[in-house]
Amino acid sequence: MNLRKTAVVILGLLILLSGCSSDTAADTASQKEEGANIHAGENHGRETIDDLAADENPAEDDVTENNESPIEDDTSAGDIEGAGEDAGSGIIELIPMKQLPDLTMDPQTPFTIDDIINWGTCVLTPVYHETFRYQIREFTNHPAKLVIDIGNTGDEPLVITDENMWYSILDYEGNEIAGSKLQGAPVSIAPGEIKRVVLTAQNPDAGLVFLELGGLSYTLGQPIFFAVLDDALDVDDTSPYYKYGFTIDGENGEPNIISMHAMQVIGNGRAKMVGCGLMAVENERIGPVDKGDGFLALVKVRIANTSDEVMTIDRLITSGGGLRVDFTEEDMSLLGEKGLPYTIEPYSIVEGWVPFRVRDGRDGYGVAFLTSHGVFSLGYLQTYPIFEK
Repeated sequence: MNLRKTAVVILGLLILLSGCSSDTAADTASQKEEGANIHAGENHGRETIDDLAADENPAEDDVTENNESPIEDDTSAGDIEGAGEDAGSGIIELIPMKQLPDLTMDPQTPFTIDDIINWGTCVLTPVYHETFRYQIREFTNHPAKLVIDIGNTGDEPLVITDENMWYSILDYEGNEIAGSKLQGAPVSIAPGEIKRVVLTAQNPDAGLVFLELGGLSYTLGQPIFFAVLDDALDVDDTSPYYKYGFTIDGENGEPNIISMHAMQVIGNGRAKMVGCGLMAVENERIGPVDKGDGFLALVKVRIANTSDEVMTIDRLITSGGGLRVDFTEEDMSLLGEKGLPYTIEPYSIVEGWVPFRVRDGRDGYGVAFLTSHGVFSLGYLQTYPIFEK
């Protein structure tokens, strides 16, 4: 790997390891004065989980800070045509989305580098820049593969080579071992054209892609995995776990432990959890979460009770696409076996899906869990990989 690539890789590592930008850090400091301080990224004028701090019943609010009702009505899932409810069972059948919405060349407001740093790379919705735009179609490991639709909105042909887009994964000595390959390179995209681009890596664990295109340089950072770090894990046992990426202290002094990316295990010794990946669905509504002017997705969550006391989820709050709601145990029962249990027995592991609305890559997305064993949040859900179809 040449010196330029080495410098970009190091810069990307520093950005990812820092967790957030200086603007985000300043915003977080102000949030410490709020109640539960539930975090899912900067607000930028949209409602996120951050705003729920002093709100005991957000789903009952008449007006949000944007003067918009967070929930348009209390219609149950079964009252909406196409909601996917099994006849007579009361259980909603999830209808996986065959493919994400197509990338178009319609006029759009470009993302800035600050948007990318603050929000991460959205895998669910398109990302727009001045001279190009893209929509991630697949982003997997085992095998390591990125399928991405790229549109050229500039005046000149867009030529993409292995020097513009590459997988990176380092061994313990800092050597590049990805074996990245851009299929069909060089790939030329004419002005006004959209072309599908495929990037692969010989190392099946590779999951981080560096992009240098249109004068911009940043990472397509999910799923994140570095061979030299150990925070890309799963909850597969009930041993105590104290590691976490970020915390905000609440008024009662109890920390809200926050996951900043997929497969990052967070824990406080009494419990631990991880967000694993996403499933985009065609359903119109799941309980109080409706698709609005976007669509619905669910995040798969695994929770381990690492204590000898029963653990309960006392409040589960989802935020995304301008909608924030308390998702109750009764709501969760609509998902049947796919739902996340609200009671976790001592030294046991549970898993299930939690829904949220998707609208735009600059919205805040997250889920907060206020439990008998502490407060936990999964932030930046829009950057999680899609692994369920």
